[in-house]
Amino acid sequence: MIETIKESLIIFHAGVSILLVLCVLFQPSKTDDLGSMFGGSSESVFGADSSSFLRKLTIWLGVIFFVTSLTLGFIYLKYDKKTVIEEKVRSIEKQEEVSDID
Repeated sequence: MIETIKESLIIFHAGVSILLVLCVLFQPSKTDDLGSMFGGSSESVFGADSSSFLRKLTIWLGVIFFVTSLTLGFIYLKYDKKTVIEEKVRSIEKQEEVSDID
């Protein structure tokens, strides 16, 4: 059961991270950039007053990302007590067992 929860949480975490990156990229910049010097438009992609919506969405996605990160860390700490080195040693031991048979 914990494996399905962990896998679904990883998928949700990846989706939130992609949305967070896109939300940050769509926000208007606070300073004038080179595009405005050459006659670039200062309109936003989502309309005139989208900065407050994007700001709130970024905050909420950041909080969700933080909570899912902590939850995944807790799940891995509580239920998967193997370190990377232990997994590597086990894979080498399995390879040695297979090579002993030949």
